[in-house]
Amino acid sequence: MKNKIVYIGLLVASTMFGSCDKYLDIKPVGAVIPMTTSDFRGLLATAYSIFPAHKSYLNLRTDELYLDEYSEDLSAIKDIYLWNDQNPDPTTTPYPYQNFYRSIFYANHILSEIDEKAGNSAENDQIKAEAYAIRAYAHFELLNMYAPKFNSATAVTDKGIALSTAVDLEQKFKLATVEEVYNLIFSDLAKAESLVKENVPTSATLRYRFSKSAIFALQSRIHLYRAEWAEAKAYAEQALVINDNLEDLNVSAVLPNEFTSVEMIQALENIGNNMVVRSTYVKPEFIAKYDAAGDLRVEKYFQKSGSRYVSIKGGNDKFNTSFRNGELVLNIAEAAVQTDDLTSAKSSLLKLAKNRLTATAFEAYQAKVNGLNKADLLSEIYEERARELALEGLRWFDLKRTTQPQIIHEFGGKDYLLQQNDPRYTIKFPREAIQNNPNL
Repeated sequence: MKNKIVYIGLLVASTMFGSCDKYLDIKPVGAVIPMTTSDFRGLLATAYSIFPAHKSYLNLRTDELYLDEYSEDLSAIKDIYLWNDQNPDPTTTPYPYQNFYRSIFYANHILSEIDEKAGNSAENDQIKAEAYAIRAYAHFELLNMYAPKFNSATAVTDKGIALSTAVDLEQKFKLATVEEVYNLIFSDLAKAESLVKENVPTSATLRYRFSKSAIFALQSRIHLYRAEWAEAKAYAEQALVINDNLEDLNVSAVLPNEFTSVEMIQALENIGNNMVVRSTYVKPEFIAKYDAAGDLRVEKYFQKSGSRYVSIKGGNDKFNTSFRNGELVLNIAEAAVQTDDLTSAKSSLLKLAKNRLTATAFEAYQAKVNGLNKADLLSEIYEERARELALEGLRWFDLKRTTQPQIIHEFGGKDYLLQQNDPRYTIKFPREAIQNNPNL
């Protein structure tokens, strides 16, 4: 009976989430009982295609954007922008909590069935590696949204999120601690790393998939967020051994976060939801972080709309982004300065800057960076993360894991404050999630 329930669930999910991004060119499988390698690759394609597009909504919570108060979509996103998670307007778009677990469901099904049904092969090992990586990444994203920032002293007792490792549509998942969630994430990634066959996807159109490079990049990000500097640096370096290219904006018209970019590692997540893009402008204070005369990212990342700026990094599948080399270079820089290796930190920071600034601007920036002490260098790395990774959905996590600063959002002629170390840096579970699972 349970198998019937599972396959009905697969069929329903495949019909609900059948549309795919153009460049992904993936067609979910679910209307048949999976028996072959091709069937399981189809299930994995569905897991990818329904992976949540949550990063745009996280951008609304940061210091990057302000709302167009005349937007037709205002009611759907206003309370996200105002950090009103406690009692949002009923029309507010909920954070895509459930789709994380739907994606995990497909990964779990693959991992529980593929060996028995499709046998052992290198291709099946690759599929299993990707399934483990998807499960790890989904749990990691959930943890960063709905749990407090990692604290090694309290992780064993801090409330985390619900773990899902089995195919059972009727189970009620209990909350795990932060440390228990990380134990699963690290276990899954160790298995993924042992099984993965592809260093990089075989073509740019397959860059939504996890590869060895993407698994290394994910591990680097995880260790960075946990302040485990040696591991964050080592995994970033392993990924860059496979491909260390950076997009040189002095000569290239391709954005670093386009899926065809030479530095793209994994182009899975939609970071520019159309509703958010057409309803927001970039804050002038955020634009001011850039050298207007010499930073090529100003014209590459943003465009003028009257007297205001809007983001170019959205509204198009080609800007889907999960991991890229620009982030890895900054991971190395941050990890190096945290371990007092200022020479390596400065070298990494300048390696990126050379590909983002005009020659004249780079010369001045090089002199500035070489004169920084440790504290100022760390601050500059944080600022460069803001500039480089702007509106790619990582700013909220960077603010949360570091200083949790005060943020002011203006709306309706009034200032709304997210205080420093505000409890709202941890997002509340969606109302419908709690209704469906009181254990939350």
